[in-house]
Amino acid sequence: MKKAILITASIAISTLAMAQKINIQNASNSLKDKDYRKAIEYINLATTDPSTKDNPKAWFLKGNIYMEMNGDPAKKDAKHYRDATTAYLKAAQLDAKYERDAVTQSLLFAAYTYYNDAALDYNKKNYEEAIRNAKAVIDIHALEGGKRFTSKSFDTVASASLMIQSYSSYYAEKYDEAIPLLQTMKNDPIEKNANVYLLLADIYKRTNKNADMLAIIEEGRVAYPDNQSLRNEELNYYILSGKQDILMKKLEDAVAKDPKNADLLINLANGYTSMAFPKSIDSKEPVKPDNYEELFSKSEDNYNKAIGLDPDNAGYNYNLGVLYYNHASGYNKQMNDAADAGNKTKVPAERKKHEDAYNKLMSQRDTYFDKAIPFFVKAVNTLEPKIDKVSEEDKFTYQGALSALKEIYARRNDMTKSNQYKEKLNEFKSR
Repeated sequence: MKKAILITASIAISTLAMAQKINIQNASNSLKDKDYRKAIEYINLATTDPSTKDNPKAWFLKGNIYMEMNGDPAKKDAKHYRDATTAYLKAAQLDAKYERDAVTQSLLFAAYTYYNDAALDYNKKNYEEAIRNAKAVIDIHALEGGKRFTSKSFDTVASASLMIQSYSSYYAEKYDEAIPLLQTMKNDPIEKNANVYLLLADIYKRTNKNADMLAIIEEGRVAYPDNQSLRNEELNYYILSGKQDILMKKLEDAVAKDPKNADLLINLANGYTSMAFPKSIDSKEPVKPDNYEELFSKSEDNYNKAIGLDPDNAGYNYNLGVLYYNHASGYNKQMNDAADAGNKTKVPAERKKHEDAYNKLMSQRDTYFDKAIPFFVKAVNTLEPKIDKVSEEDKFTYQGALSALKEIYARRNDMTKSNQYKEKLNEFKSR
């Protein structure tokens, strides 16, 4: 009796398995007829039944059904490539060799589609969706330990997806998720850049992890010694912690040991500049330091030394131009105060006194504008012939120099030259 029961059970299981294989065939036939509803019904029966749920053919077919639906213009908004991806991944996990080329190509198509969606979501600040879509690209790329795909372009897309996922997690303020992603990204050979260190530093600052913040800034300074933003972050850290003298002493000692090192000189000059022109705190007007003139003089001296060693360095010229520009701009408020006082008085002698003060201040301001101009022009002329090939930092320098020249000539009422630089600036921005 027991034997008969076993035989009967065996027949039942065999019959059930056969039924599910028929469902796979029916799903295939329905797909050929473009009857997607029936195709999905049949294939779902096959992929959920114990007898065929681990059949790679069933999952491969399911991927094909959804991928064909994805290509149907009437169903383009349903994003069926996502369901197709799940099915293809399952087929690959069940049997890496099954229809390998077809599965690989389908997954590549899905990955690129996920990436495009991630990029669009990131640009629209839909960070949750951007994170989800970018992660899907990375998961596909990681199939078989990252060895399934040999396309270099896909490596680039996967790295770009890591960037989107990292940045989106940061902007969504998911700092616990962002930190390990950014830590991975700073070692990525394709997408690593100085911004990774800046974002990590900002996260550590926001979460009151000052030791971690300083450590990542210093690591970034070693990796990107010429990055101005990292230099400023390092100096700001020391300033806010009341320890800027430590950093300046380190820089001064380094310059004393290597006085012909232009990079060290520019770092020292930038340090003095940041101290001379402190950032505002809590939206309050920054207070001009008591030793401003000394700091300004040291900045100017070290910028000139650096330029003397590397006269065609656009960044060095730009920084000295900025120093003079900022110093000149400091006279504007005094000029406005003198003009207001002159307008308010009805006494001719008093009005004349304020007018004279205004004209003197304008002359002092324009002296420093005149000093700034050749350095901004040098930066523009150095970068302009190769502007399409330079780094993002150099492009920032080029744009900043054009903006400064436009503003200087406008303030000096030379609108012909101001408009010339305005046109160059607009042309650059429209690229």
